[in-house]
Amino acid sequence: MDNLEDFKIPEEAMDRLKDPEVLKQYVAQGKTFQQIIGYSAETMERFYQGAYTLFQKCEYAQSADAFIFLTTLNPYVHNYWLGLGLAEIKNEEFDAALIALGMAGMIDAENPMSSFHSANCYNQLGSYETAVDMLDTTIERCGDKEEYAGLKEDAMQARTRIKGMAK
Repeated sequence: MDNLEDFKIPEEAMDRLKDPEVLKQYVAQGKTFQQIIGYSAETMERFYQGAYTLFQKCEYAQSADAFIFLTTLNPYVHNYWLGLGLAEIKNEEFDAALIALGMAGMIDAENPMSSFHSANCYNQLGSYETAVDMLDTTIERCGDKEEYAGLKEDAMQARTRIKGMAK
């Protein structure tokens, strides 16, 4: 996101956001802020790439802020919540990470990534039994899907390791 103009909210959208009655009407219709402002899927992808780049550069606090921005604009996108959860883990904000990962899991209950990373949070917080439960969920969600074979193996190894710590 080199161009700050990408973040500029169009004037007509600002007018809508400033009018509480109009805003209430849009919210009652189930519109997201992305829809109210009029950001395209392409613009949202640029925002996501910016947040992801911050994460890759180990700028985790800024990355978390960028993912919060994305989840505010559209709370129905799994990867925005997952990105926020991962950034919060790196910030060692495990409770905040669990909230974000829980949202990711609600949006896409078949995806095992949120439960896997939740297990890490619970482990860091010393809630070993819950961590094992999350790893069991991860293993179940991975099933026999080839794309999750490595994750399933990691979850099984982590489960064994954490069960040993819980004794």
